[in-house]
Amino acid sequence: MKKDQALAELLGIMCGDGCLSSSKSQVKYYIYCSGNSLKDDDYMERYVPNLFYKVFGKLVNSHKRKDENTIFIKFSDKEMFKRFQELEIPVGKKYSLLKIPDFVLKSKCRQLAFVRGLFDTDGCVILSKQHRTQAYYPRIEIKSKNYSFLNSVMLLLKNHGFTGSVSRNADNYRLEVAGFKNLTLWRSVIGSSNKRNLIQLHTASKTYLNAF
Repeated sequence: MKKDQALAELLGIMCGDGCLSSSKSQVKYYIYCSGNSLKDDDYMERYVPNLFYKVFGKLVNSHKRKDENTIFIKFSDKEMFKRFQELEIPVGKKYSLLKIPDFVLKSKCRQLAFVRGLFDTDGCVILSKQHRTQAYYPRIEIKSKNYSFLNSVMLLLKNHGFTGSVSRNADNYRLEVAGFKNLTLWRSVIGSSNKRNLIQLHTASKTYLNAF
C-alpha cells in the first residue's frame, strides 16, 4: 500500500473510533483510537500500529482495559497532532464536525482506503431474512451520529458504483449498502484490514451463494 493510501485509511480510522485531545496545562497533544478487545485484538495490536509507523515512522503500542473489553492506542505527539489537524480531523468532541478530508477526496484510491478505515472501526456486515426463514441477504452498515458526514460517504461510494442509503437509526444514523452485487464490489475494491470484518464479508458471500 502506498503511503498516501495508508494515511487515508488512518484518517478513516480516526473518523471512526479515533479522536484528538489536548491538555494545555500539561502541554500534551493526545492521539487516541480504540476497539473491542474481544473482536479487534489483532487489528489494534498489529495493523493499526503498523499504519502509524508506515505513515509517521513512529512506534506505538496498544493497551487493554479488561473490565471494559476495550483495546486502545493513546500517546502524545505534537507534530502528529498538528498534522491530523491540518488534515481536518477535529479536536475534542468530533461528531458534529466530521467531514471527509480534502486530502482524501483528491484521489480515488485514497477515497476507498478512507472508507476501509471507517468501515473497520464503525462498520459491520449483517444478514437479513428478506421474508425467508433463514438470514441470507447481506447488508454492509456504517453508523455515525453525523448525518451529513455519512451522506457524503454514501455519495462517494455511489461514485464508485455502489448503491445504498443513509437513514435514522435510534440515536444515530446508519449508512447501508445492501445486496450481493454491492457485497462483491466491496470485497473487490475496498475490502477490510480487520479480521472481524474480513470474516463477516466472507461469511456473508458464502451464505448468500448457498441460499440459491
